[in-house]
Amino acid sequence: MTYLSRLLACSCLVSGLALSFSAAPAFAQDAETEVVITAQKRPEPLSRAPLSVAVVTGEQMERNGAHDLKALQTLTPSLLITSTANEAQTTARLRGVGTVGDNPGLESSVGVTIDGVLRPRTATAMSDLGILDRVEILKGPQSDTYGKGASAGIIQVVTKLPSLTPSQSYELTAGSQWTLGASAYLTGPLADSLAGSLYLATRQRDGQYDIHTGDGPRTQTDDNDTNYDSIRGQLLYAPHGSLRLRLIADYTRRDESCCAGTAIAIGGTRGYIDSLSDDEGTASVVDPEGRQAWANRPTGQEIVDGGLSLQTDIAITPTLKLTSISAARYWDHNSGYDADFSSADVYYRNEGGSFGNRFNTVSQEVRLNGKTWRFDWMAGIFLDQEDLTRNDETLYGEDYEAYLSLLLSAGANPARVSEITGLPVGQSFVPGQGAHDVHDQRERNAAVFGHVDWFVTDNLTVLIGARRNHQKKSLVSRYTTSDAGIACANATASKSVICQAYSNPAFTHLTNVQGSEESATVGSIKVKWQITPGIMTYASYGEGWKGAGFNLDREQTSAFAADRNTSFGAETSRAYELGGKARFFDGRLAVDGTLFDQRFRNFQLNTFLGTSFLVTSIPNLRSKGVELETRYHTGFGLNLRAGATYTDAKFGPEAITGLPLLANNTPSFAPEWSSAFGLDYSRMVHGLKLTASLDGRYNSDYNTGSDLAPIKVQKAYTLYNGRVGIGAPDGNWTLELWGLNLTDETYYQVAFSAPFQSGSFKAFTGNPRTVGLTLRLKH
Repeated sequence: MTYLSRLLACSCLVSGLALSFSAAPAFAQDAETEVVITAQKRPEPLSRAPLSVAVVTGEQMERNGAHDLKALQTLTPSLLITSTANEAQTTARLRGVGTVGDNPGLESSVGVTIDGVLRPRTATAMSDLGILDRVEILKGPQSDTYGKGASAGIIQVVTKLPSLTPSQSYELTAGSQWTLGASAYLTGPLADSLAGSLYLATRQRDGQYDIHTGDGPRTQTDDNDTNYDSIRGQLLYAPHGSLRLRLIADYTRRDESCCAGTAIAIGGTRGYIDSLSDDEGTASVVDPEGRQAWANRPTGQEIVDGGLSLQTDIAITPTLKLTSISAARYWDHNSGYDADFSSADVYYRNEGGSFGNRFNTVSQEVRLNGKTWRFDWMAGIFLDQEDLTRNDETLYGEDYEAYLSLLLSAGANPARVSEITGLPVGQSFVPGQGAHDVHDQRERNAAVFGHVDWFVTDNLTVLIGARRNHQKKSLVSRYTTSDAGIACANATASKSVICQAYSNPAFTHLTNVQGSEESATVGSIKVKWQITPGIMTYASYGEGWKGAGFNLDREQTSAFAADRNTSFGAETSRAYELGGKARFFDGRLAVDGTLFDQRFRNFQLNTFLGTSFLVTSIPNLRSKGVELETRYHTGFGLNLRAGATYTDAKFGPEAITGLPLLANNTPSFAPEWSSAFGLDYSRMVHGLKLTASLDGRYNSDYNTGSDLAPIKVQKAYTLYNGRVGIGAPDGNWTLELWGLNLTDETYYQVAFSAPFQSGSFKAFTGNPRTVGLTLRLKH
């Protein structure tokens, strides 16, 4: 029986049960006033949940003007989300740990679920999130509860349910950098017991970089812009208290340019680039604040993201509930790429050509939650199939052969490559020729899981969870080198430069088949002590697991043979936590704290080495520290919040081939200190409602490169976002003046070695200061 057949069978079974139990008892209602979360896949107050979880409400996201997960970073400490060469290469990190996103063969250590549906990689969750109920950020391994992976944490997004009470809301935004946006949200009854909602959004913004296009053919003179349209529709059918069906469909299309890099260090090869370009080729001075970049090739990217999910909840008895979540999703990315990050035409990937990733996923989760005497329990199954296609290409530009010749002759001989290969000038690397590869990976996952809460006494609870995972992967890689690697085949010297993997004849018309199959069992145990109704403490142990995989790039040996084994092992983690949560002054003051110690084995790392990516497993990585988050509602319109994380993360002492700086050092994107703080205030002034909010995020120094090169260190910085608004007392209209990155901080998302340009480094920077106005209308 195929995985797809199993998924469809489960879906049909649950639909049948829904009809069978149509007269079952109603769901119990939670009377708690504190925010209710579902981090452990059942509703519970945040103050009673024995794990480190940060919650950002939909109201907070709206006040911050946040539309996607990246905007969460100013609202909670410890979370970092960065993008590199395009939006398909996005990584989320918690407590200094996350999987670099440049290679889709590596799954995410920090997983993302949206309305209960697991996204295959962090990048596939970067769409507009719509109208939210809340976002829960679960820190530490969650592999026993959530799908696959999640060895370092989970970001769980919960969108707002449709309502039988009609309402409408609209938003119009205009700001600097030609920022424009509009959204509409409508919800209300469609029939008896049937509610619907529709969210529409369109947003655009000019790019943050001014581009010098040099030789062309690029004509666009800005880069890293925003341009997308998004739609999300929901239906909620609840004929009585025992049955609820929630159908969600969403679609997003992005058409943008991303990403150029700005110079942060200039090496000795700048003159070679300059001599081959119609302009200066690349930066002559380091000026990241100037946001200047050089690229002669287009960097247009198109992303299509869509899916359908059905959640069925059945209250079989007052103490027994069945939940099913069936989902199918599609995500497709295609982009151009100026691979040399200069305006000389060295090498590139075609816009609209054969560079991108496509995911087709189908998943099914069924779980049963019950209560008996002193036990709450959950048991379930999870099935998932993921079909990934990665298209990759690297093409020679008009200047590729001449540039290599200048490199090999220290700038003295633009025909040096011809002398080494014996081929006529211009025939060793013919423009437009190069590598065209297709990787087809099929992944199948199946898991059974369970969780039980044992109420030993009224105040003491022991929680135990376990999961058995089985994963099977198969990979077919089809490599093509259109010129048969003629230069490398004829080279008599300097093969380390001439015979790059993408120009190696060993890959010409090569088909490589690989496969893996593995099983793993993970578990967790927690002990919770409710000291008083307002004070809880807990201790926990949890295990994480992220399966083995394959590098979806060319790998070659030191003898320039094709490496047919691109596999890497599974990543595992063990985490210990000691935490407490306290509520004072009738819940107006909240204090949550955690001590944590996480140890990773065979941590999967992807590193760019200048012309190729190295995927390797680091034997040991340890992340330990302390987290503290507080919230205070003063009662007179002022709300305060602050959080801080201290992280001491270190690789083990083992020497890593090709990465000499890693041993006993701090991994990338692991600041020792990070904090988030903010306030919001509202009051009536002359019959109008005045609102104001300010949010800040501080990070101490951290390295942005996986190889830990010192030049890639981002110095400590603080980001501020703020807004003030005035509107009707009932909220029917509000006009807001807002600013993002108010102090116009220039900071690196990622710093990297400029390809083939020794001593030169570039950086993808964060967005500059943006200010604007937003008009909100509600009815």
